[in-house]
Amino acid sequence: MRRIYYLFPQKIELSFAMGLSFLDTIKHIASLDGSETTKTSGKELVKVKTKVEVAIDRATFGDITPDVLRPGTITEALDMRISVLALALRGSGKVPIANDIFLIRLTDRVSRTDIDIAKETKPGGLDALDIKNILLGK
Repeated sequence: MRRIYYLFPQKIELSFAMGLSFLDTIKHIASLDGSETTKTSGKELVKVKTKVEVAIDRATFGDITPDVLRPGTITEALDMRISVLALALRGSGKVPIANDIFLIRLTDRVSRTDIDIAKETKPGGLDALDIKNILLGK
């Protein structure tokens, strides 16, 4: 069964193929839900928080449940929404520098998974290449 979001944008910012099977790609991206990483950007230390949701029906997104990760539950295509909050860690405290939402479409191609990325929020902050790097663990 496909789980797609009918308002997925026609304009795709980035497409690439991931060398994992469809189910393994879903599990990999689902493992990013609730993750926090810290990296340096220029001279600042930046904390990145990630939230991942899946299409529940054709109009809404919801939390990832164990049934989504069972083999055979989802076939062909899946849309996900990834929210990324980036906070600069400064002496004065945490300062938000980006709060972006991206829509991701996974398409099963048997030995690999095609991934399309579109930004839902307005330009600025993170871009599709940043999300690709997060998905690839870079």
